[in-house]
Amino acid sequence: MTKAEFAKRLSEIMEENNRTARDVSLNIGQNSGYINSILNEKAYPSMDVFFKICEELNITPMDFFDTENRYPEMMNRVAPYFKKLNKKEFEAVELFLETIGNSK
Repeated sequence: MTKAEFAKRLSEIMEENNRTARDVSLNIGQNSGYINSILNEKAYPSMDVFFKICEELNITPMDFFDTENRYPEMMNRVAPYFKKLNKKEFEAVELFLETIGNSK
């Protein structure tokens, strides 16, 4: 993933969660302009800081790199509900999702 792709993905996830660069920077223990330096393609975070960013945004590193998942934080919030469904309930949800997915 290039710096530009990394910055774009980070920006998308932050935007979807109404998070500011300053807020995320400070919450991960960095200076207020740290995330902006990443968004401006001036830097990559260290591995340790990347994990802190993911934790702050309530996503996993795998979620970050799964660019087909537009709302990873939201997906992580609803996943526990899916795990509680029995097969019949899960099939009903699947049919509902197929129906609304095909209506676009």
